[in-house]
Amino acid sequence: MTGISSILIVGIIGIVGQVIDGSLGMGFGVFSSSLLIGTGLAPAVAVTVVNTAKIFTGLSSGLSHWKFGNVRRDWLLPLVLSGIAGGVLGAYLLTSIPPEVARPWVSGLLLIAGGLLIWRSLRWRVPCAVRAWDKKCLGCPAQRRDWQWLTVQAKHHALNKIGALGFVAALVNGLSGAYGPIATSGMMFIEKDQPRYAVGTANMAEVFVAAAVVTTILFRQGPGEFPVALVLALVVGAALAAPLAAYICRSLPPRALTFSIGALLIASNVGTVSSVLL
Repeated sequence: MTGISSILIVGIIGIVGQVIDGSLGMGFGVFSSSLLIGTGLAPAVAVTVVNTAKIFTGLSSGLSHWKFGNVRRDWLLPLVLSGIAGGVLGAYLLTSIPPEVARPWVSGLLLIAGGLLIWRSLRWRVPCAVRAWDKKCLGCPAQRRDWQWLTVQAKHHALNKIGALGFVAALVNGLSGAYGPIATSGMMFIEKDQPRYAVGTANMAEVFVAAAVVTTILFRQGPGEFPVALVLALVVGAALAAPLAAYICRSLPPRALTFSIGALLIASNVGTVSSVLL
């Protein structure tokens, strides 16, 4: 992809991707990667472009979530540490595979991400926050100690699950650019808390994961092939679309938009996958 027309196409992809991400809290990476690969860009280049753009767009978003108290600090550290490891591994695997071999596998991951979004729109509900133990029953010191011990154990197990989830989400991100559909949705399942914490913490962690992926790919392939113009086009397009994304987020039903994105991802990747399988 070279020339003014290619830069304009990438800018449009950035606009649409940001509208999606700003409306749902996820989808920029998976949508942008899918369309960039569909235009003929090598998977490693597409993932580099998307993750570099994520560093800039995600930093602004993550800091905003931090300012408004949407980031859980106890979730952030395990998510970042495991995410860096998973992102490096995913980027290493992607750069170790020839583009013609990687393309159907990456398209398959994006196809699965589209199916996950459709499933989420049809069946999944954000669970309400619940209390695992009734504090009314904590009448004596022994009962209070038992409740405190159970609380510490539950928190420890939850952080382990978040760490494992962060590794898997970052691994997929390193291979395909898709992080939010797995990380955000997974945290909403693991931690039955307010959804804003899952969205805000995932946005903040994604900056570190994206930086690890980009650094690994550049180290493996060198900066000579780094498409600066495409990154700038994607970032500018995303910045221009931010106000529109906020309006759509307020106006359109999230379920319908989630379903539409999933269907679009499946439609744009099913051809590549089916050409290999059939």
